[in-house]
Amino acid sequence: MGTPFIATLEPPGLALSPWNASLPPSQQSSSTTSTIPKTFLDAMTIRESVFINEQQIPAENEFDANDARSVHFVIYASINQVVQQEERDANSGRVMRPRKSETRSVPIGTVRIVPFPHAPHPVKGGKYLADELVNLEELNSETKKALEVVQRGGKDRKTTLHDGEEVYMKLGRLAVLKEFRGRGIAGQLIRRALDWMKEHPRYFSPSVKERGFEALGIDPERDARMMPKWRGLFCVHAQVSAVGAWQRAGFVVDEEMGRWWEEGIEHVGMFCRVDARA
Repeated sequence: MGTPFIATLEPPGLALSPWNASLPPSQQSSSTTSTIPKTFLDAMTIRESVFINEQQIPAENEFDANDARSVHFVIYASINQVVQQEERDANSGRVMRPRKSETRSVPIGTVRIVPFPHAPHPVKGGKYLADELVNLEELNSETKKALEVVQRGGKDRKTTLHDGEEVYMKLGRLAVLKEFRGRGIAGQLIRRALDWMKEHPRYFSPSVKERGFEALGIDPERDARMMPKWRGLFCVHAQVSAVGAWQRAGFVVDEEMGRWWEEGIEHVGMFCRVDARA
C-alpha cells in the first residue's frame, strides 16, 4: 500500500438532493451517482461496507440530514491491482497474454465534521434509532426529569466536560475498511479533521465582513456577540469498540454522559479541545 492521501469535501448542500436516503450507494441510480460529488460517494461506499454490511445498520438510518451540512474527509491508498490475468497456451505453455497490473487510488476510510447546532446529549441508558429515543418508558425517574429540564429550557445538560452551553463540532461516521484496520488510518483521519478546523476556525461562524454583509449596515460588534463562536471544542459519540482510537487522538471519555445505544451499538461521549484562535 502506497502513502495514503486525504481528500476534503466542504458541505455539499443541495448537491446531495438526488440522493435516495433509503438506499445504500451500491443501489443508487446511475443518474444519481453521476451527479453526486465523488468524495461523498466514496465516503458513502465506505460507510455502506462498515456500517450497513458489517454492523447491520439500516441504510435509511445511515444517511442523514447532517451529511449535507458536514465537512467530509476520505482517505485513499495507492493499491497495486491485477487488471488482467496471465493466459498461457494449454499445449505449449507459452504466454499468450501477460498479466497486467496497475496502481489505483482506493478509498479506505472516512470521517465527517458536523457543525453546531446539535441535538441534546443522549440520555444515560437511552436507546436510539435514527436519532430518536425509543425507550423513554424504560428510563429511571432521574433521567426522565433531566430530559424534561433540557426540553423545557432549550439548553443541553451539563456533563463532566461540557457546560451545556458552549458550541462544539461533532466528529462522526468514522469508518475504515476491515482489511486496512490496525495501520493507523483512523488516527490519520481524526487528526486531519482536527487540523482542518484549526485552519478554518470561523468557517461555520464567519464575521459580517467575511459574509459580505458590510453594505447592509450590520453592526460588526453586535453581530459578533450574536453569532456563536467556536472555541476549539470537539465531541464524538464513540462506539465502545472504537474508544481506543479516539483516545490516541486526544479525546477523553465524559463519564457524566454515561452510556447509551445507537442502532443497537453501545456508545460513550468523548471530548477534545484544540487551539482555535482566529
